[in-house]
Amino acid sequence: MPEPSPHSVLIVEDERIVAKDLQQTLAAMGYATPVIASSADEAMHRAAEHVPDLVLMDIRIKGSHDGIETAELLRAKFGVPVVYLTAHADDATLERARRTVPYGYLMKPIKPAELRSAIEVSIHRHRMEKQLRERERWFATTLRSIDDAVIAVDLAGEITFMNAAAEQLTGVTAQHATGRAAREVIRLAHGAHPASPLDDVLAHRRQLTITDAALDAPEGAGRIISGTASLVMDADDVLGAVLVARDVTEHRRVQRQLEVADRLASLGTLTSGVAHQINNPLAVVLANASYARNEIDDIAALAATIDDPAGALGDRLRELSQIQSEVAAAAARIGKIVADLKLFARPPEHVPGTTDVCRAIEWAVRTTAHEFRHRARLREDIAATLLAIGDEARLRQVFVNLLLNAAQAIPPGSADGNEIAIRGRSEAGRIVVEVHDTGPGILPGTLRRIFEPFFTTRAIGEGTGLGLSVCHGIVTSMGGTIEVDSGPGRGTLFRVTLQAAAAAGPPVPLPVASTGTGPAVARRGRVLVINDDAMVHRTLRRLLRDHDLVCTDNPREALAILERDPPFDFILSELMMPVMTGMAFHAALAARDPELASRIVFVTGGAAAGPDAEAFLRAQPHPALEKPFGMPEIQAVVARMLGGAT
Repeated sequence: MPEPSPHSVLIVEDERIVAKDLQQTLAAMGYATPVIASSADEAMHRAAEHVPDLVLMDIRIKGSHDGIETAELLRAKFGVPVVYLTAHADDATLERARRTVPYGYLMKPIKPAELRSAIEVSIHRHRMEKQLRERERWFATTLRSIDDAVIAVDLAGEITFMNAAAEQLTGVTAQHATGRAAREVIRLAHGAHPASPLDDVLAHRRQLTITDAALDAPEGAGRIISGTASLVMDADDVLGAVLVARDVTEHRRVQRQLEVADRLASLGTLTSGVAHQINNPLAVVLANASYARNEIDDIAALAATIDDPAGALGDRLRELSQIQSEVAAAAARIGKIVADLKLFARPPEHVPGTTDVCRAIEWAVRTTAHEFRHRARLREDIAATLLAIGDEARLRQVFVNLLLNAAQAIPPGSADGNEIAIRGRSEAGRIVVEVHDTGPGILPGTLRRIFEPFFTTRAIGEGTGLGLSVCHGIVTSMGGTIEVDSGPGRGTLFRVTLQAAAAAGPPVPLPVASTGTGPAVARRGRVLVINDDAMVHRTLRRLLRDHDLVCTDNPREALAILERDPPFDFILSELMMPVMTGMAFHAALAARDPELASRIVFVTGGAAAGPDAEAFLRAQPHPALEKPFGMPEIQAVVARMLGGAT
């Protein structure tokens, strides 16, 4: 017969002869029985010394506690299995013993075979239960530690387990959820999924996949979850169901932002191309409008010398003058939209520098004064010196857009009852500029979308929805922030915060835009024009009719012309052309005539040119001619180039 494992057994028996007999019997079986206890106190003391693998407990022992009470104390403190020994089997004793969940129950006199079986079965059962408890603790700890929400229910659909992630998702603690129906704790909004996924799994005995379902529970309203609800099986028996779900609300929000960003990137590419295509015909419109203005003025001067008693000629000239003004204003408006589109498609690179914020504000106020004169009083509260890290030209655009936005929020005719305030101050290493209006305010739904490109509440044709989006892009590119605070009936406040600059010296003055007047041209010039648009050729010939123009739409042909038919005073070349770019043309010409290559003025006006083209233009000795341009701009370029020619 194989020797049993040397498990230790504590005998608790107050009849010494019975105890000794048990000790000898167990020793003969190979068990360790180092001590015997005859009372509850002694049993607790001996168990603390030796921590036995099993206790043989007589139900009736001497002392303040009987065997059943002592067994409960031993199990609670040491976790040891107990097998009862008794000569009494009355119903009341058995019921008391049964409530303590003993591992065995032996009637005296005890037979050795029954004793050994009871001990081995009890120790094995205790070991298995201990391993099971350890696995359950490990499993529960793991479930509590994972990010996914886990909710388990029994066959009745009542919650038996919830981890911390589930508590956070539902807003209900595990303590308050346990025993409640799952449908009371977690429900899904009406849609493609059952309202109570765990009930559905139990009812239909199936697995349920949940994808982007909205929670309907008040505690988790607005949350989006994805996951799986499945049956919990033991072989072929169903024990319950479990829901494993993840809160994907933030993930879906970021995903939507990425999708918007991707659409905006595509839109930016499209926009840059559209802006480039619009600029050519727009340049023709503006230039011809300028030309028409000069012609009308000349004809009006001539008409003044003609006898026109009815005033018919004068009336027609005045009407033509009005038409010319409207065309020029409409073209200028299109130009502003195109400029905004270009900035939206690819904001210019920000080069850190010190800028005078006060000067930018003053310029913006002067530029927009006509807009709020009939709408509101203007109040300025600007610190004497405000120097920030930024670009003054771009800041001017921000403040102009914000002032125009404030003015247009207030209907005309109530200037005395409304106010637009612009404030500027230095605050904790930052420059803060605020524009506040007393208009009707912005509804919450609109406020959330205020900086979205192309979002506008104005009527079709009255705005592009790009102004505030461009402002946001400019300010953030300078390392600043732009915020809005508004509500119905309390007006709107825009707050721009910029990085303050050290007052190391006066800011560099901003170059003044050309007024269109240049030095008088003393001689007729010879100009080579390279442009792939025939309308531009005709317009330039009309505007520069006092000069000798040679026009071509092909840069390669231009190189051939320069080879056989020099000299030219300067070259007016489009930057982006289909056959050969202006950059490639410049490189080819510079290889054989560097001096003439230095006298190229490039015409540009689209964001499609790209950063390489912008860097190329910055390296050129002459400024580019930006489209759309009018007659004064082109005449100023010609005057400058011919004034410097020899």
